[in-house]
Amino acid sequence: MAAPLIPLSQQIPTKNSLYESYYKQVDPAYTGRVGASEAVLFLKKSGLSDVILGKIWDLADPEGKGFLDKQGFYVALRLVACAQSGHEVTLSNLNLSMPPPKFHNTSSPLMVTPSSAEAHWAVRVEEKAKFDGIFESLLPINGLLSGDKVKPVLMNSKLPLDVLGRVWDLSDIDKDGHLDRDEFAVAMHLVY
Repeated sequence: MAAPLIPLSQQIPTKNSLYESYYKQVDPAYTGRVGASEAVLFLKKSGLSDVILGKIWDLADPEGKGFLDKQGFYVALRLVACAQSGHEVTLSNLNLSMPPPKFHNTSSPLMVTPSSAEAHWAVRVEEKAKFDGIFESLLPINGLLSGDKVKPVLMNSKLPLDVLGRVWDLSDIDKDGHLDRDEFAVAMHLVY
């Protein structure tokens, strides 16, 4: 079921410089679209659970487009701030007074991409579908793959072990020793 569209009265002003700096990190080319993979990579740095982040995504992408425009991304940021401040994650709480959202290591190379590499960094929709198929074929447990299950796939690439270690470090965003569907897609994208 799609969430209701965001009323104009609850839209976030786009002149917030902190929000603007976050937006530049996920859409450095100003395409006007933040793909699901880029958004997930960034929003996971909030430290919020996947359940809360899923609810935030559903509210920020009410039409189920699979990407966020700038306004939708700002709504997601505001909802992250709601959750981090202990408020319920609802559109009705968007206008509450609260501190801005906080993200861990937003200066990471994962977040800021040199302009010449922008097109090579994003995981394309058709790539994501292929990676999701591989993910499912590895029989994840509770939506997660252990390092032991991912290792043979990574080793198949014939890349040097130090490079594969770096791929794992960049992909295991929450550093739990497992990859979820999106983290696995990042790992596969980096390997390719």
